[in-house]
Amino acid sequence: MSEPVATTADAELRAHVTRVLGPHYEIEHELGRGGMGIVYCARDRRLKRTVAIKLLPPELAFRSDIRSRFLREAETAAQLSHPNIVPIYSVDEMENLVFFVMAFVDGKNLALQLHEKGRLGIGETRRVMREVADALAFAHARGVVHRDVKPDNVLLEKDSGRAMVTDFGIARAVSDSGDSRLTATGMAIGTPAYMSPEQAAGERDIDGRSDLYALGIVAYQMLTG
Repeated sequence: MSEPVATTADAELRAHVTRVLGPHYEIEHELGRGGMGIVYCARDRRLKRTVAIKLLPPELAFRSDIRSRFLREAETAAQLSHPNIVPIYSVDEMENLVFFVMAFVDGKNLALQLHEKGRLGIGETRRVMREVADALAFAHARGVVHRDVKPDNVLLEKDSGRAMVTDFGIARAVSDSGDSRLTATGMAIGTPAYMSPEQAAGERDIDGRSDLYALGIVAYQMLTG
């Protein structure tokens, strides 16, 4: 996800999010945004813990078909319990806000790590690869394909360095809409640089092999910068 740049529309959305979710969550700041959503850091008032809240972009949330798929994919991803997958706590829809609440990972994503370090050592690359591959294998065994494996979606814990994969299946909520107009609005359907040939060709029935293709590109990037 890219660094957030505040606009008037962002301020209005933030105010709406704060009003709607305020009784349950104290919105602290925006963590980032991308084609698949906007993420806020928040404090769960009842459970007294820091969480991350991901919202479907407003320009997509008005579409009932995309909205229902986003919720369904998030609900499916919420069933994945694995040490290298960011857990989803809840999935909901309130006053035109479509969102899910997940664990807050104190650290940075792999994209930022590579930007700062240039490349990783062989040992660190092997460890991150193994942990991400374990997460993907776990998901694939349960019929869940990520569809957007890239450094931005791999979070690294600050203290342990543990790799945790986020955003399982969310790209599918948009890409399965069958509406080519979505790409014309600047919304990314997956990430071209990491797509397998079949995914880039627009095939919908892709499987875990596309994720492994993307992981191979991520591994190359970790080693070469």
